[in-house]
Amino acid sequence: MRRHLSPEEAAEQRRRARARREAASRQVPEGRPAPAPRQTPDPSGQPRHAAGPAAGQNPPNPNRTYGRFDPGPGRGAAYGAGAAGAAGAAAGSPAGVPRETPRGAPAGSGGSAGPRYQPTQQPERFDDGYHSERPRRASRHAPPQNPVVQRPQRGRRPAPRPAARTAPRRKRRFGFFRILALLLVVILTAGVLTTLWADSKLQHVDALSDYPGKPGGTPGTVTLVVGTDSRAGLTEEEQAQLATGSEQDAGGDRTDTMMLVYKPADGGKPMIISIPRDLLVDIPEYGEYKINAAYSLGGPKMLVQTLETETGIRIDHYAEIGFGGFAGIVDAVGGIEMCLDEPIDDPDAGINLGAGCQTLAGPQALGFVRTRHGFAQQDLDRVQNQRKFLSALMSEVTKPSTLLNPFRVSRLVSDGAATIRVDEKDHIWDLGMMMWSIRSEPVTATVPFDGMADGAVGSYLVWGDTTNAFFDNLRRGATPPADLYEMPPA
Repeated sequence: MRRHLSPEEAAEQRRRARARREAASRQVPEGRPAPAPRQTPDPSGQPRHAAGPAAGQNPPNPNRTYGRFDPGPGRGAAYGAGAAGAAGAAAGSPAGVPRETPRGAPAGSGGSAGPRYQPTQQPERFDDGYHSERPRRASRHAPPQNPVVQRPQRGRRPAPRPAARTAPRRKRRFGFFRILALLLVVILTAGVLTTLWADSKLQHVDALSDYPGKPGGTPGTVTLVVGTDSRAGLTEEEQAQLATGSEQDAGGDRTDTMMLVYKPADGGKPMIISIPRDLLVDIPEYGEYKINAAYSLGGPKMLVQTLETETGIRIDHYAEIGFGGFAGIVDAVGGIEMCLDEPIDDPDAGINLGAGCQTLAGPQALGFVRTRHGFAQQDLDRVQNQRKFLSALMSEVTKPSTLLNPFRVSRLVSDGAATIRVDEKDHIWDLGMMMWSIRSEPVTATVPFDGMADGAVGSYLVWGDTTNAFFDNLRRGATPPADLYEMPPA
């Protein structure tokens, strides 16, 4: 009857079978010498475990074979356990199959005089001298090696890393504001260049020079605007188109329009004051004449001196324009819209206008400000149309649609500024400030007079106490009361 093995015996048999299989797989081919066993030297110079196990280590098991199996002749005792190893070799055990010491036999018995292999307490790499381990080539598709992260020791806080210096973040610049700034620079530059160009086109004349008895400064700003019947620069065809006639027929230059643009110092509304052409005055060195004769006798300088002497106010700026320049300015801005209460038909002025609102071109506008034969009071009614038209013209010239239009500005400079005469000390910006002040609803007035009379110069308007009271307000820098200039003419 077969006896069952105990668990310990079964484990022992499995261990022996495993040892035999390992020994059989490690047999060295014939003709090749077996390599010598590797021993790790001890720092003391003695074989390991020669003096017994070190403190804290387990003693080696005498019943187990350690290390590699060497099938060389006469070396079985070195890997066996004393007499058990020699007995296994003498009993004719197969080569390479070790015989273990019987259980219970004393370690080291067997009488073998050869050195005993002392195993180490660390695992050793197997090397039979034939199958040497070669470094493997890294695969192309090998996964990337994760970097080793050094963790700080427990109980110690890692030292703070210095903050990396970062470049200062630049503020975002919006393209819209950059383009807007560029446009403003371009507009300002173009405006300055255009202003200088227009100023160079102005014609200068000595009109405001000093003379004995010249009045002192008047509070506010006073500009004398004169419209003459000069045909300078007009061809015969243009004179016929504008119905101006020739200079031989006119008998020299005359001032059909005379206005004072007054800007009070107290910030009140500006005024456009028309001077009637038939007002009797005392012209220096010539005596009593109608006011429009002063220009014919001595030019702009004589006209300014006569007005300053009679009124007691000082004129600060002077501007003069002829027929051709006036029509050119009107055409440069695209015409002026005017609303007429009654139709006007004047062949001498070259116009035939119906009642109602309409846009007047250059030739029509010139005839509108010149006509007087169709009115009951003739020149007194004409100056009202002149003031109305001048205010509308200045409003159109100063509009952004005109100033920001390069084509209109170019025509204004070439057709308008080139035909305007100013004083030697005046510039284009002086005219610009004057036009800007009367662009919207200024106060309009006509110089009052005290009746009409006849004399050596024909029918004229009398300069009287009402006229002096009107200019007394201007000399003080005040706006004249309405009851002075709204009086019906005598």
